[in-house]
Amino acid sequence: MVSKRALIATLVISMLFASTIPTTTAYKGYQLSRGPVDDFTLTNQDNEQMNLTDFRGDVIVVAFIFTKCPDVCPIITQLLRSVDDGLNEDYQEHVSIISISVDPDYDTPEVLKEYTELHGAEWPHLTGDIEDMEEIWSSFGLVVQKNVIDAHIGEINGHQSEDATVVFVNKSGVAIELMNTPTAWSTTKFAAHEAEWELNYSVHAQYGTMLSGIDGIDVPEDYSWYWKLMTFNKSSEMWEESMVGVDSVEHPQSKNIAWVSSQANESLLNVPDMDNSSVSVVFPDNTTAHQQITQSNGWHLTSSAFDGASINFSAPDSQYGHYLESVGEENPADDNYSWWWELHEFNDTAMAWEASTVGMDSILNPPYLAWAPNSTDDSTIPIPGSFIEDDQEVCDGHGWEMGSGAGKHCMCDDGYEWPEDTMLSCVEVDVEEEYYVGHSTTTLILDTKRKPVIAWTGDSWSPEEFIDDIESLVEDEGLVETESKGIPGFTAIVSIAAISIAAIRIGRKQISNNE
Repeated sequence: MVSKRALIATLVISMLFASTIPTTTAYKGYQLSRGPVDDFTLTNQDNEQMNLTDFRGDVIVVAFIFTKCPDVCPIITQLLRSVDDGLNEDYQEHVSIISISVDPDYDTPEVLKEYTELHGAEWPHLTGDIEDMEEIWSSFGLVVQKNVIDAHIGEINGHQSEDATVVFVNKSGVAIELMNTPTAWSTTKFAAHEAEWELNYSVHAQYGTMLSGIDGIDVPEDYSWYWKLMTFNKSSEMWEESMVGVDSVEHPQSKNIAWVSSQANESLLNVPDMDNSSVSVVFPDNTTAHQQITQSNGWHLTSSAFDGASINFSAPDSQYGHYLESVGEENPADDNYSWWWELHEFNDTAMAWEASTVGMDSILNPPYLAWAPNSTDDSTIPIPGSFIEDDQEVCDGHGWEMGSGAGKHCMCDDGYEWPEDTMLSCVEVDVEEEYYVGHSTTTLILDTKRKPVIAWTGDSWSPEEFIDDIESLVEDEGLVETESKGIPGFTAIVSIAAISIAAIRIGRKQISNNE
């Protein structure tokens, strides 16, 4: 059970605006502005020690994978094979590729050896002790979501009891179970509600949520500054600019976030209270604001679950707290309020749902909630975790479901794959296993000083465009003599276009969901 946003998926507005800063070359990937990563010593698939300094003087491609990932990681490996094969030989000698595991407990050198031989990957695949790996991930700005990895490699199908969920039953009686998937955007919304901040933002179909204003302070039309998303690194005890978008920074790994004007002094950020979620703000004039979220309630869980499943909903605030107004196209107002959405709490003792006697704001730290039309018989609402465990037809009995809503798909057993027309079925195959997209990660391109310069998220990128970025960086580093290209980059164009989308205004004390 994993958020479809797992392991880093969309673009952060700070990245977009950073890409508009003049550089020698405008790259096609997401341009970064970061310091060099720390050197490290890890073990490759041949049980040999390797240092990052072994690649001194090269442009370095760094991919993060784990071998039990059945979808996105093998795809990235195959994409990098195409990159490795497609590089012009004049550039090839100046480029190194490495893959770093995010599951060192399983990915031993022996396992990595099998993986590289299976996929024909001839570059180093590195692993090490968990303590060392955590420092390396942090140095790269990577948030490793252990729950995502566990969901991929878990031996037991079905519900993870420690995960909070929301069961939703529509007017037709169809029920789905939605995971609690809070993100930095959820945290921002919740803090804004508590602090009575007004938020302006836009939602791009591809790049997700982009914040343009906080409490009336909006990004100017000339883009002379922008709102920069930062996360607090517990290991280094320092604030760092996020490498991914606000929709992809997941709680609780990054439960303390900050929005800082790019022209403000980020050193004004204080060390947060690590026991509570929080949002800090540094405005352009260097004034600050801070809001903690000390308790989770039913509104938080409901919002996170519906947002995570990309289900449109409206939950306005009132003098009595938030109430569920509409879900998708189903709105009681359309039926003259002849029915309403009723909130249910799960009774662990009776193992049954009960209609709640209080509003969702009054239910603190709920493990499970359910929403259904008020005419729904409580006994017909499936209990948490029953959707998979009790249904032997799920994935044709040869896999298990991951995700929810539009992102739900089967994780097929060995020897089975998706048919062409659906991702919710598993059929037997006699040919070599094919790999399909399920979740996302990040592949970085570092310059010769070990600075991450370009990021490509997910696995839908083109090897040809990736190669263009590598060769452009090789040229910018002066490793190959060539004429300057001077062509405006895709990222710069998108950043301007995206931020020009009309902001969606959220009034004080009312955070509305976006269609």
